[in-house]
Amino acid sequence: MNRKLLLLRNVILSFAFASSLQAQPLAGESTKRRGAVRPEAKWVTPPVTGPNLHHATFDSKAAGSKVSYLVYLPDAYEKNKGQRFPVVYWLHGIGGSQQGVPRMCGNISAAIAKGKMPPVIVVFANGMVDAFYNDAIHPPRPVETVIIKELIPHIDSRYRTIATRDARIMEGFSMGGYGAGHFGFKYPELFGSISMIDAAVLDLVVMKSRHGEAFQRIYGGNDETFNAAHPLILGEKNAMQIKGKTRIRLVVGALVGPNVKLHEKLTELTIAHDFTQLEGVGHNLAAIYDRLGDENWAFYAKAFQSKP
Repeated sequence: MNRKLLLLRNVILSFAFASSLQAQPLAGESTKRRGAVRPEAKWVTPPVTGPNLHHATFDSKAAGSKVSYLVYLPDAYEKNKGQRFPVVYWLHGIGGSQQGVPRMCGNISAAIAKGKMPPVIVVFANGMVDAFYNDAIHPPRPVETVIIKELIPHIDSRYRTIATRDARIMEGFSMGGYGAGHFGFKYPELFGSISMIDAAVLDLVVMKSRHGEAFQRIYGGNDETFNAAHPLILGEKNAMQIKGKTRIRLVVGALVGPNVKLHEKLTELTIAHDFTQLEGVGHNLAAIYDRLGDENWAFYAKAFQSKP
């Protein structure tokens, strides 16, 4: 297959997967199928429990209510009362299901026990089902403000974190991958590392055609508002604050086209980053992490032990 045909195939696959954002078995995606009713967005989600995993809430002034999150605390958190820990903020995909989080946390515990990554706190944020991690306009729903201005300070005050940018990773899958880029590039002073896993970094045409309702609700139907919030635009805008200071990884499964575009833009801006394209894993978080293997854990170890 020549290069042009291969690129065309990848773009078609990217748009197809971007429109469906299928459910994944590990964490972050709902079991939504075509025609199914998407879960209602709620600031407090049902508890999900498991080893080292806790469901908690805090009072949000921006939301005008309590807001929930899940937090993973490593074994060392209870054993070493004087120790502080780096934090991974993890953003779910569209649909908002967090039922697979306990399995994900089990894998993290195993990696820590084997010395493949340092003990970390992992915070699973509430993305209100399909907010794309922006402050929605119609109706007002301040997801970005809640996470950036309230959740992070709350975590630093309630838990024994290392409250510095170099000790924070912003990571997410699919819609959460978009969110990781949105937050990481917009607030480079807060995050030392960004991890975008098969990120749904959809362009304006795909957003309007495939997610028209969300485009109206979140961005007020305004092209400029959408573009200004896009990771590609934010990366370019804040390139000088990111270059040489932020560790970035892009891992691609099915959403090839838009991630290649972001990869090319970062390369053009001479912003160092890791770009890994995996064949045959689809838009499937569990398959992507499994294929990465120890390379996945090494990313966290390097992020928390060295500069990019």
